[in-house]
Amino acid sequence: MDDITNKQLELNSLIEFSQLINTNLNLEFILGNILLSIMGKMMITKGAILIKCDMPECDDKTFEIKAIKGINLNLVGTKTSYNIPKEPIFEIESVKENHFFRDNKLNYFFKIYFIDKLLGVLCLGEKLTKEKIKKSELLFIETMLNLSSPTIENSIRFEEIKLLNKNMSAQIQHLRTLFELSKEFNTNFQDRERILKLLKYSLLGNFGIKDYVLLTKTKTENFKVIESGKEFSIDEQLLKNFDEIEDAEIIDESSDNKLRKRLYETGYRLMIPVKSNNNVETIVLLGEKLNKSSFTIGDIQFLESLINLSVISLDNTVLFNEFLVKQKIESELEVAREIQLALLPKEVPAIKGFTAAGCNIPALHVGGDYYDIIKLTEDKYAFVIADVSGKGTPASLLMSNIQSAVHSFLKFYNKDFDLINATQKINELIFSNTSSEKFITFFWGILDTENNEFEYVNAGHNPPFLFKENEVINLDNGGLMLGVIESGIGYNSGKVVLEDKDIIVMYTDGVSEARNNINEEYSEARLIRVINECRKDNSESIQNCLLKDLKEFTKDTNQYDDITMIVLKKN
Repeated sequence: MDDITNKQLELNSLIEFSQLINTNLNLEFILGNILLSIMGKMMITKGAILIKCDMPECDDKTFEIKAIKGINLNLVGTKTSYNIPKEPIFEIESVKENHFFRDNKLNYFFKIYFIDKLLGVLCLGEKLTKEKIKKSELLFIETMLNLSSPTIENSIRFEEIKLLNKNMSAQIQHLRTLFELSKEFNTNFQDRERILKLLKYSLLGNFGIKDYVLLTKTKTENFKVIESGKEFSIDEQLLKNFDEIEDAEIIDESSDNKLRKRLYETGYRLMIPVKSNNNVETIVLLGEKLNKSSFTIGDIQFLESLINLSVISLDNTVLFNEFLVKQKIESELEVAREIQLALLPKEVPAIKGFTAAGCNIPALHVGGDYYDIIKLTEDKYAFVIADVSGKGTPASLLMSNIQSAVHSFLKFYNKDFDLINATQKINELIFSNTSSEKFITFFWGILDTENNEFEYVNAGHNPPFLFKENEVINLDNGGLMLGVIESGIGYNSGKVVLEDKDIIVMYTDGVSEARNNINEEYSEARLIRVINECRKDNSESIQNCLLKDLKEFTKDTNQYDDITMIVLKKN
């Protein structure tokens, strides 16, 4: 056959080949036909085509084996790496360190370019005749590769588009699933068991995952199991190692870490942490899929969203239940506050020749402070102020005891009423009804408007101040606070005569010991100064003046203790 005929046949062969591959975008079909055409013409028994890896994790040296002839087909899809020579055509000596080329006796290599872009490499073994590839054959191979390169480039891009579409479809399906689940979770936010069931069915339905473990450290120092698909047991010491988990992590068989080895042995393949305020508060362990396939990046992203949604819904059930409990407590405290308010005077009685005012501001819903102004006769009035140790509900219950005792004794008031004896009896009553760590500071007195006298007993309470024109007197005669010792306490009484414009201020330590934002006390000295500044006003105005100054002093701080006071002024 002459040379012209030979070239005509080669040209016809190239035209037919070009027509064949240009009608197909299947990369395997195109690469397979390239190998068949070249290897058949040149009687070569081994060949492969490697395509440059474009994945983010690949470098410039990494290629994926896409097509094989005469070599183990299991190698298709695997990756190999080598230093790329500059030459477009090279032989085994340039890449002999590569095991794939060397072990499969691939001797000749042709780079496949699309314009200036390297697409891949054609790898060929020896001819059956052991002859070297001729120049005319090299020209044929290069021509065929040049004809094929646009189709190869198009098919690679087409494969990428198909993969993108597939991933997009999966993402859309995942979003639909998450949207439907979010509606279910929001509908069942009160039902913890229902949420856990939805999570279980979602894991099983979407991924075929049967086994999972939910660990949390909410309100605890270490992680603990709160839910699991099967019995889960792990050493207490290993549980502490969960603190080092920051991101979703596939549990690898080859890990030397004790925690991960233990988890792999018990069938778990993926860890997903859930963060709250940048701290990992929950970790979910997932078993392997029923089809034994590995978790992909897309799988992990969807599972992270699903688990975050589930954990948020579980947290909401806890918060909702806590809200219901808190609401119930708030409601009960509101009732308790109303009851306590009923124990305090609804209005201050009008006292001939005097003005009087009183107030009680609890730090919590209910408090342990008590005050009272009680009309005994036309010219006798009782003034009472007390402070129970502690705050809140326990203190309020003891406060009701002292109120009941005071009213019981004053109900039988007559000219023979003995203030000292009554104080001793109240002490015995309080002692018998309270525990040893509870006590009450107590001050009471009886105003005689006919003689302008005020007799009192102070049982360990902050001494009230009597403001005379040129001096301030402490009303401190009395004895030990109530409830400390049952009997044997000797109480004393004091008596003062009230002159025009004299003022008595009774108060609890919530006034004098109130603190500002730099932890300074309000102090008795400031209390005295403020009263002196406002002493020309009536009792109610003096009280309001003191409360205003106290509020200004303690702004930007929370009220720490109950605030109670009584102001009595001689007209």
